Amino acid sequence: MAGTSAASDASWRRPPRHRPSTVRRVRIAWITPELPYWPGGSGGSTRQFQLIRSLVDHGHAVDVVAPVHADQQEGRRSLTDAGATLLAVDRPSSRAVEALGALARRPSLVVRAATMPTVAWQTEVFWASLRARAREAIGRFPDVVLVEHDWAARWAQDLPAAIPKALGLENLSWDYYARRAAAADGVAAAALRAEATRFRRFDARRLAAFDLLLTMSADDDRELRRVSDRPSVVIPNGVDTDRLVASPLPDEPVALFTGTFGYPPNAEALAWLLRDIWPRVRYWKPDARLLVVGRDVPDEIATLADPSVTLAGWVPEMQPWFDRARVVLVPMLSGGGTRLKVLDGLASGRPLVSTTMGAMGVDVRQGNQVLLADDPDAFADATVRALTDDALAGRLGHAGRRTAEDVYDWRAIGARLEGALRGLVDGRRPGR
Repeated sequence: MAGTSAASDASWRRPPRHRPSTVRRVRIAWITPELPYWPGGSGGSTRQFQLIRSLVDHGHAVDVVAPVHADQQEGRRSLTDAGATLLAVDRPSSRAVEALGALARRPSLVVRAATMPTVAWQTEVFWASLRARAREAIGRFPDVVLVEHDWAARWAQDLPAAIPKALGLENLSWDYYARRAAAADGVAAAALRAEATRFRRFDARRLAAFDLLLTMSADDDRELRRVSDRPSVVIPNGVDTDRLVASPLPDEPVALFTGTFGYPPNAEALAWLLRDIWPRVRYWKPDARLLVVGRDVPDEIATLADPSVTLAGWVPEMQPWFDRARVVLVPMLSGGGTRLKVLDGLASGRPLVSTTMGAMGVDVRQGNQVLLADDPDAFADATVRALTDDALAGRLGHAGRRTAEDVYDWRAIGARLEGALRGLVDGRRPGR
């Protein structure tokens, strides 16, 4: 997801809608391979930040164990401003130096590189440094441990067996790589299928160490059953409906696509949009303009943009860009989990045009909050309809905003997580 703001103080923080006065305080050790922060972070960083903030707002103590990159100092401050305690390790700018240091301390990592999924092996490299901070968090006597991402599932073996443990599955990685393989061809498809197989085997072994698995959607929860029989509960993605508001739709025919384009499925989607969809939109609607907001657009994809396309890069605040847009596009061809860009689009009160893959796992229906299309002609046609039909655009946008408020507000999502973790601490398990 594209970053949304670069505020350096806590002025963006809103008070909790309700803070229970008699809540029993729970201490959570939140151990993650990516720094939770917002605004400006990835989708995973944003999700974790919002959930942590909600837990703090409900009166709980959250000790976050995470690596921090040199360019994430604002993110570090946003997390501590939100009330969490950060036990951090600063990652070196040189990944080669980091890997060599880890290999010197743990030579067994050399052997594991041949069998482990690549991203899981990479998390093992900096776990060599992060593990000491995790022990510090355990020394604070948490009631429950939450580990984020199945890449880091192996970390559970270094945590006390007696403490209840949950694992946040922001993606089901075997499914993520399988879907990317299905959208690729040749050598790339074969490599992605091999990674999916490695992850399926890895997760089948490692998920058993957790007392509770947290999935992103009912679709993911069903897919999870193919690999694990551990108890699970759905904790969907969300959106801050106080910060992102629905402004009136503009008259100008402007479409918006947001993303972090260093994430391969977003780059793939942008290439498809610029190469196969946008020329068709311009044929039918010559004055249409496209805003692409997000960092790290690859140079080879940027060359596909014609003069009607604005590649804005990272921006300090997303609301003005939604205000300029009449329709939000989600042309995803692969990936996993659910997409914050869809929920942001709903909250903005704009009609959505998405592939079926893009809207996967989100409670939207064709013709209600979204127009679904999976080939270039249909996607372009739906985009032009949303740009030109005032009644359709208004109806879709209004329904989307209501869905964001009623189903996906972060406060409601945070309350679901609080209930799941409290149940784990109290020895209850979700029913299946």
